[in-house]
Amino acid sequence: KTLHFARDLCTFSTISYLPRRFIRALTMASAGVLGRRVGACGRPFGAPGATTAAAAAGASPLQQRTTRRCHSSPAPSTSKATVSSLSSTTVSEWPSFLKPRLAELRTNIIDQLAGRDRIPAFMRLRQAAIDSGDRSAAAAPTMERMARLYFERGGKLFRPTIAMLMASACNQEVLARGSRVSASGADANGISEKQASIALIAEMIHVASLVHDDVIDEADTRRGAPSVNGYWGNKMAVLAGDFILARATQALCQIGDPRVIATMAKIIEDLVVGEFLQMSPELSPETRDQRSDSKDQGSEECSYSDRLSLYLQKSERKTASLFENSCRSVAMLANSSDVGLHEVAGSFGRHVGLAFQLVDDAIDYEEEEGRDSGAAGKPIAVDLEQGLITGPLLLAVSSEAELSRLLRASPDQIRETVRRSGACERTRELATTHARRAAEFASSLRSTNGASDALVGLALKQLERRV
Repeated sequence: KTLHFARDLCTFSTISYLPRRFIRALTMASAGVLGRRVGACGRPFGAPGATTAAAAAGASPLQQRTTRRCHSSPAPSTSKATVSSLSSTTVSEWPSFLKPRLAELRTNIIDQLAGRDRIPAFMRLRQAAIDSGDRSAAAAPTMERMARLYFERGGKLFRPTIAMLMASACNQEVLARGSRVSASGADANGISEKQASIALIAEMIHVASLVHDDVIDEADTRRGAPSVNGYWGNKMAVLAGDFILARATQALCQIGDPRVIATMAKIIEDLVVGEFLQMSPELSPETRDQRSDSKDQGSEECSYSDRLSLYLQKSERKTASLFENSCRSVAMLANSSDVGLHEVAGSFGRHVGLAFQLVDDAIDYEEEEGRDSGAAGKPIAVDLEQGLITGPLLLAVSSEAELSRLLRASPDQIRETVRRSGACERTRELATTHARRAAEFASSLRSTNGASDALVGLALKQLERRV
C-alpha cells in the first residue's frame, strides 16, 4: 500500500516533469519512511482503488492519466454501496443551517459590493435615480450596479454551498475527536463567521471570473440574459470584474489568517493561469492560426500527449482550484494544525471540481432538446464554436494526426464525429471516477448533522447534470 501511494504521489501533476530515475528514487525513499499512513479522521487510509493492467491497457491516454491523478491522494476506504446509498441526498435532507446561511450570503455579497461609505456621493444619487425608474440614469451605469448584476439573478450558489457544507463537516470531525474548533463562533451544528466568509469570497471570485470570461469570449449574453459587457461594453465589464475582486480581497483580509489568505489568493492566480492555458495554441487552434505569421512562433509541433496534459492542467487551474482551495481554507479554520484534515478537504474539492468540468465539457457536445437556444443552461457546442479543444474532442481521437484531420472539418462534422465516437460517454466515465473519489473523501468525515452525506450527494449529483 505504501509503494502504491508513493508511486501515485510521484505521478501527480505537480512533479510530473521530473526525470523518471528521480521518481523511482523518490518512490523507494518514500517506501522506507512513510510507514503506515493515517488519515485525517484518525483511521488508516486504505490504498487507492487500483486499475487492473487489462483495464489500463485498454484505456485511452487521457483516461490513464486522469485515473492516476484520481489516486494521487489515498482516501479512507468506502464501499460502493455506501457511496451509492448517499447519492440520493436531496435538498430537504441537507443540514438545517444551510438554507438560512445561503440566504444570508446573498445579502452579505450585495452589502460587500455596496460599501456605501466609500461610494462617491454623485454615484449614490445616480443609483437612487435608477432605483426610482429614471431610464436616462439607468443608461449610465454605476460600478455597484454592474457588479451586482449576476448576483441579483439568483443562481445555484454551488460553490458556496460546497464550502459551507465542508466547513460544517470539518467542524464536526474536529469535535468528534474531542478537539476544539479553531475558528471562534462555530457551534456544534453550524459554521463560524470566518468560514462563512470563505464561502462568500469564493462566490465573488467565481462571479468576477465570469464577468472577465464574457469579455474574453466576446459573449454578450450569459444563460439567456444580457451579460455585463452586453449591457455596458467590454471596458466597463473589465472594471466591474476588477471591482468584485477588490471587494473580495477586502473581505479576505478581514479573516486575518495569513495561510488562509494565501490559499484563497491562489485561486485568482490559478484562474489566470488556467485561462492562459485555455487560450494556448495547443488548446485553441484559432489562437495558433492567429499567431502563425508571428516571428516568435516556434517550429515545434504540439504532440497529442502535450494536449492531454495541458487540458488536465487547465481544468485543474481554471475550475478545480476554486473548489479545492476554498474547501482547504474552511478546514484550516476548523483546525489550523491538522494537515491531514486540510488534505482531505482539499482533495474532495479538487475531485468535485474536475468532475464538474468534465461533465460540463461533455454537455457541450451532447444533444439535448431545447438547449440550442441557450435560454437555460449551457448552449450546445459553445466551446467548439470558440475553437477550444476539450476532453470529448481529445477522447474522440487517439493521435495528433487524427486530431489534425478532425479539426479541419466543419463544426457540425466535428460535433457528429465526437458524438458517434462515444467520447461524451468516456468523458462522463472520467467524471464518475472523480465524483466517486470525492465521495470517498467526504464520507470519511464524521458529521452528525448530515453535512458529509450532503457533500457525497452533491458530488454524485454532478453526474446527472445535463445542462
